[in-house]
Amino acid sequence: MINWLQEKYISLLSPWIPIMGKVNSKIKYRLLTACFFVDLVLFCIVRYVLHKESYFYNTICGFIIMFAIAILSLDRKLEKKTWRRSICVSWFGMCALFTLSDFLVTKKVCGLGLVLAFVFTMVFFVWQNNSRKDLLWKSFKDAVKIAFVIIAVLAFLFRPFFDGGRYAAIFTNPNTFGLYIFVVFAVYMSDLDWNVEIGKCTKRCIGTYFMLALCIFYLIVSQARTALLAVIAIFAVWLYLRISNGIKEKRHKHYLKAIGMLVLFSVVLFPVFFISAKKIPYLVGHPIIFQEDVLYLSNGEKIESVGDKVINESDNIESVDTFQKKEEHINVIDRIIKGIMNNETLNNISSGRLTIYKAYMSKLNFSGHKRITMNINGKKVSHAHNNWLQFAYTYGILSLVMYTIVTLLSFTRSIYFYKTNRRKNATYAFFIPAICCGFLMATLTEALFLPFELFPAFAYWFAFGDIFEKKIEEKNTDELIEGNH
Repeated sequence: MINWLQEKYISLLSPWIPIMGKVNSKIKYRLLTACFFVDLVLFCIVRYVLHKESYFYNTICGFIIMFAIAILSLDRKLEKKTWRRSICVSWFGMCALFTLSDFLVTKKVCGLGLVLAFVFTMVFFVWQNNSRKDLLWKSFKDAVKIAFVIIAVLAFLFRPFFDGGRYAAIFTNPNTFGLYIFVVFAVYMSDLDWNVEIGKCTKRCIGTYFMLALCIFYLIVSQARTALLAVIAIFAVWLYLRISNGIKEKRHKHYLKAIGMLVLFSVVLFPVFFISAKKIPYLVGHPIIFQEDVLYLSNGEKIESVGDKVINESDNIESVDTFQKKEEHINVIDRIIKGIMNNETLNNISSGRLTIYKAYMSKLNFSGHKRITMNINGKKVSHAHNNWLQFAYTYGILSLVMYTIVTLLSFTRSIYFYKTNRRKNATYAFFIPAICCGFLMATLTEALFLPFELFPAFAYWFAFGDIFEKKIEEKNTDELIEGNH
């Protein structure tokens, strides 16, 4: 099947190779960066430019962007690549189960299996054939950086900071803002790892430290706990990898210096960022307030009772009541589980997630459900706040099994990729495990799986391209490393 699929990709894309060969490489790089930037702000384009708000339009636009990325990434003859059997079986098995569930139960959100199986793997195949994958990943990272700079500038100038509230920058929900920040943090941490790997001088790393300090500031003032846990996981993985490498090579100076500089920049710049966020919008005198704005308070309350959402679903949402019922003759294990799930303190700490988990678990089946959302105790809940539970609810219990295998492989293989490619692909080697580990942590308490709805999901699925390939092509990065000393 893999050979057949790659042959189809070769037949489809080969006619574009001569055309792309005539395009200046700098122009292709800029267009590629623009594609990733457009994907990052896709939800804004669909809503405010096309005046639409639906999964269908986002998916169509996302498909066009992915095809453009594939075309712009062509630079030589396409050849078949060897893909890891474990990844292929689990990936395509998961996609097949998603698609089967779509046929069994007509969904408001359909086609994810087909998008992952054919659209994403097409781009994976093209990137694996590219002679300068480091430049392709640079375009991805640059798009994230450009978007982050624009977000930061607009936020400092026009988005006021309210005392007692959680800061959301240009977003309407601080949790959504935090999820984007964790992707930005992963990008800049990969830059920091590159700087450590090649021993770049501190003066040339100031920009990286500054941006990482800004990410930490945004995470603190947004109080986005899910994103904070994801960032902690990313930093912990980086620290583990750097310490283990330092022990092997008896070299600790560079990464310890980097940690010290990051702490210094974060501590010194935090009050500067805080005062700027509070004062500058009022000095400018043109604060931007969105119609959908909700002031999320530090104590967990909201000024307006408007829920966040993943996708617009309105009709005939399934309803569940989770009020505790008296049950007799239950064993000790069940009693312990029920005690945890019905614990009000834990439920309040988790912002009602235990109630949500219990409601979604009560409706699991093998065929899946039409919608992502659910009415729980009379209140609409946008999603399951957990990827595993969301996949099991939306696509069936068997899909949960395959998704679990895929996530475990993404963790182990991304670490392996870093250990074997941190010199050959130093510019982006750490981004692969960073986004995979951060995503796995974030999805314990959030549902992130639609690639053209939420950029963290896109970044995660996209990172599989390097995990798929069984043998990463050797690259000559000596000149690149020497040029940055």
